[in-house]
Amino acid sequence: MRVWRVLDANANRAAEGLRVLEEVARFVREDPSGASMLKSLRHELAAAVSPLDRQQRLAARSTAHDPGAQLSTATEVSRDSIEALVCAEVQRVGEALRVLEEYAKLVDHHASQSLKQLRYRAYDQLAKLELAWTLHAWLKQLRLCILIDCAQPLDQFTAAVRQLAQAGARCLQVRDKRREGRELVEYSRLAVEVLREFDGHVIVNDRVDVALASGAAGVHVGQDDMAIEDVRRIAGQRLCVGVSTHNIQQARLAAEAGADYIGCGPTFPSQTKPFDQFAGVDFLRQVAAEIDIPCLAIGGIGLNNLAQVLDAGIRGVAVSAAVHQASQPATAVAELCQMLRN
Repeated sequence: MRVWRVLDANANRAAEGLRVLEEVARFVREDPSGASMLKSLRHELAAAVSPLDRQQRLAARSTAHDPGAQLSTATEVSRDSIEALVCAEVQRVGEALRVLEEYAKLVDHHASQSLKQLRYRAYDQLAKLELAWTLHAWLKQLRLCILIDCAQPLDQFTAAVRQLAQAGARCLQVRDKRREGRELVEYSRLAVEVLREFDGHVIVNDRVDVALASGAAGVHVGQDDMAIEDVRRIAGQRLCVGVSTHNIQQARLAAEAGADYIGCGPTFPSQTKPFDQFAGVDFLRQVAAEIDIPCLAIGGIGLNNLAQVLDAGIRGVAVSAAVHQASQPATAVAELCQMLRN
């Protein structure tokens, strides 16, 4: 009877944990692929425990005689954030599956083997999900990224970064192909220090080494730069990885390869970088309809055409001239942030 109580409790615990995570996927993260994966795991769990006689489990259930029912810790009665909830539920599911596997050996060897296989699948899939939802969770809320070069002296650069942050900028991408590695690290590190005060993040263009050395949050690569797999070999999950994409096929491949976000464009003619062809707003509509990871529209975006981007279903943008060529950069940032919040 006691074995069946253990099996019943942990079957419920695993299913409940997966359901909690699925609700996060659906209603908090709005992550269709994550929700689908979790739903699949729930159904696999139901199939794996089905040989464990349900009547036996129900007959053994008795919360009134469970000495652990009244026990709790401070971390159990409150969660500081959705991220903390996700971590707790992932751990709960893993522990429950291990208990199920071990105790099932006492009543049904085949069920135990099925639970073992499910446990390994769940470990891998839930680990990826937790990383995506917690390590770089800030990307989900990213609406504005400002590209910035290193043309100014360090003191002026620092003052400019602070001005942008005070106006509402929470993400800067350091992009300057003229500077050497040592200088790029110095500029990027200063940007990181300033943005940290505002709970913001810095992304470095192209240079994985500079991003790691400066303490940046991520690196952005183009179609001809280092592949995502190679970035991961160097940086692991320490850096978020963004990829420039110019058509829906590139966007699909970037998402499949594990990009944390994609840049989509060029959308409109740009004042800072010439292009022979433009992906346009139609590309943004395709991405909004199909791609689950965060997307930033880029290329010639400003206050005059931002509404077209938003109407296409894209919620984030990366800009340069719209801020740096404005008569009042801080005002431009504030106005962009206001439009993106609406």
